[in-house]
Amino acid sequence: MMRSNIAKAATVFGAAGMALAAGMGQASAGIYPPSTTQNVKVGGAKTVYSGQVGIDQAGDYSECPSNAWLASSAVWTLNSVSKTAISVKSIKISFRTGVTSMALVQYLERGNHASVWKTNWTKGDIPGDAKDHSATYTINKSVPLDGQSTILFASTVSLGRTGGPAYCGGNFLLTFKLHPVS
Repeated sequence: MMRSNIAKAATVFGAAGMALAAGMGQASAGIYPPSTTQNVKVGGAKTVYSGQVGIDQAGDYSECPSNAWLASSAVWTLNSVSKTAISVKSIKISFRTGVTSMALVQYLERGNHASVWKTNWTKGDIPGDAKDHSATYTINKSVPLDGQSTILFASTVSLGRTGGPAYCGGNFLLTFKLHPVS
């Protein structure tokens, strides 16, 4: 059942979404934040498409209704990439969900996990219509890796109540990481 629910969203997000759907298990319920890491070549300007991350409570818990899912992806526009810093021009975050949900705080962290940029989602509720709802954020910051291997963009989301037990729905952290490679 889990794969069929996420497959709805994976159809739009492509092969990366299918790969995530095949690997999601109990961790997607929030014990470990749904996350993806994308390798990005050192060099000049580029666009990087993240893998899909998501929550599929219908697949994790048979008691949750089939609409208890949320999927997200990110598109990074980068000015440059080095082994010590990534210059982020903008990030486009997209959500689709089976139940009306909310995106909350969006933030970018440097390698040492200190926040370098933060904002709130201002587009209102994300309708449970399984359609893409996106926002593009202009960042224009060079984000140091601080000797670590990744930087990350994080999105806090609230999966809407679905009519199932009290644990169907709730708050989650979705993370998109970039890892520079030669």
